[in-house]
Amino acid sequence: MPLLIVPLLIVLDQTLKTWAVAHLVPGVSQKLLPGIDLTLVYNSGAAFGLFPGMAGWLSWVSLAVGFGLLFYLGTHKLTRLSQLAFSLIAAGALGNAIDRIGRGSVVDYLDLGTNIALIRNFAVFNLADSSVVVGVLLLILFPGRRKRWL
Repeated sequence: MPLLIVPLLIVLDQTLKTWAVAHLVPGVSQKLLPGIDLTLVYNSGAAFGLFPGMAGWLSWVSLAVGFGLLFYLGTHKLTRLSQLAFSLIAAGALGNAIDRIGRGSVVDYLDLGTNIALIRNFAVFNLADSSVVVGVLLLILFPGRRKRWL
């Protein structure tokens, strides 16, 4: 079941990015929900503005991580929670790799439009980024769950 999540998330991620490119103006925020704006940003680097202009190199890293995790998922017996976590990370890595290869940069569109000081200047992100973060958090927050076999 978790392996089905990967193609579904990639399709949803690419659909949302295509919509954002077609309907949003770069750098102009539109209110979506309280605390969440839509702001189109093209990111030629990694998260939080790291490695700007390195989309080519990051494409290979993203592909290696995504396909490496898919191979790992297919060859190891894991708990469902670990399968879910690794599937989320793989989908996010592959979704952003598709952008880097196809567009030369990653399309980001979710913006925490808030005045809360801690997150006021948080980077604009996308579904693929969120998938990676949730997957990593699952692995960090539930480390004992990885050791039990189903």
